[in-house]
Amino acid sequence: MSSFKTTALALLVAALVGSPLAGCSASPSAAFDTRSAPPAPDYRQPAAWLAYPGRDGLERSVPGGLTAVDEDQAPVDVFFIHPTTYKGGDVWNAPWDADDTAAPLNPPVLVGQVSAFNGCCRLYAPRYRQASLRALSKSQPAVDLAYEDVAAAFRWFIAHDNHGRPFIIASHSQGTMHAVRLLQAEILGTRLQERLVAAYLVGGYAPDTFGEVGLPICDAPSQTGCVVSWNTSKPRSRIARIIIDNKTYWWRGALKTADQAPAICVNPLTWRAQGSNASAAPAGANPGSLPFPKAPFAAGATPLAPLIPGLTGAQCREGMLEVEISRDAPPGFSDPLSRLAGSYHLNDYGIFYGALRANAIERVNAWFQTRKELDKPSHRPAIR
Repeated sequence: MSSFKTTALALLVAALVGSPLAGCSASPSAAFDTRSAPPAPDYRQPAAWLAYPGRDGLERSVPGGLTAVDEDQAPVDVFFIHPTTYKGGDVWNAPWDADDTAAPLNPPVLVGQVSAFNGCCRLYAPRYRQASLRALSKSQPAVDLAYEDVAAAFRWFIAHDNHGRPFIIASHSQGTMHAVRLLQAEILGTRLQERLVAAYLVGGYAPDTFGEVGLPICDAPSQTGCVVSWNTSKPRSRIARIIIDNKTYWWRGALKTADQAPAICVNPLTWRAQGSNASAAPAGANPGSLPFPKAPFAAGATPLAPLIPGLTGAQCREGMLEVEISRDAPPGFSDPLSRLAGSYHLNDYGIFYGALRANAIERVNAWFQTRKELDKPSHRPAIR
C-alpha cells in the first residue's frame, strides 16, 4: 500500500474508532499543556487560511462541464471547517501551518470537498491547530484548543471579510464536531442566524435535536436556515456506525456524554430528512460523483474530469446514509475501510458531489428569493 493510502486509511480509522495511527504509534511526550501548544494562527494573514478568495487555489477546481462562479459576483460566503488532515500522533495539536507532507489530506479536502461550493460562493476555510488523531480520543483540552481557533477565525471572518453577506457553514469529520459547537456558541439566537443559508455538517455526528436550539433539520431542497448531515456507509455496517454512536459532543453550553440524541440523516439525493416518509433514492437520481482526489496536485485551480452519473442511490436508515457501490465502479470510490469496515467516510462529499453542488446553488437562490421583498438591497440575480 502506498504511503498516501496508508495515511488515508489511518485517518479514516481514527475518525471512526479513535484508534492510533497505523504505522504512527508515537504519542505526545508530555501531558497536554497550553503553554507547549503551537503558536496560534493570525487570521489577519491570508496564510492562516487553507482557502481564501483571490488565490485561484485548488478549491477553485471544477469538474468538466461545470463552472465556478466569479468570486467578485458570488452572492454568498462559505465558512468551511476542514477535517483532520494531519498524519502525526506525536503532538496533541498540529501546527496550523503544517505543510502537505505533514498534512497530506489538505489538497484532497480542497479539491474534493471545498470545491463543491465554488458554483455559488466565495470560499473561506481557516487553518487551525487541529487536534491530532491521538488527541481526538485522548484529550478534550486539545479538542477545545482546536475549537478556539475555529471560533476566532469565524469571528474574524464575520467582522472583516463577510461584510454582512449571507453565509453557509460547511464541515467534515473533526470539522463537523467544531461546527456543531460553533453554531450554538456564535450563531443561533443571534442576528447572524438571519444570514445563515444552511449548515452542511457532513461526515460526523450532528444531533437531531438541533430544533430545540432553534435550527430545524432541512427537509426540502430549497429550505433555508436549516441543518443537513449525513454519514455514508454500506448497508447495515455496524462498524461504520461508530462515527455516530456513543459520542461526546457540545450541547447547550457543556459537553454531553450521556443520553445521546439520534444522528441527523438527510438524504442528499432527495434532500428529505430521515423520518419524513422519504423513500430510498435510486442511482438514477444521483447527478454525478467525484472520485477521491489523488496526487500529484497542481499548484492552483485545475480542470477535473467530468462527474460520474448514477454511481449509487442512497437511503437513510437508523442515522446512517446507506449506499451500494458496485465492485465494477470506476476507481476512486473504494478504499481499505470501505472494503473492510463498510465506511465511505473519505467519500462523504465525493459520492454526492453533483447533488451537493446543485443544492448549494438552489438554497442560495431560495434565500434571496424569500428576502427579495423584505430586503431589496440584498437581492442578487439567480445563479445559473
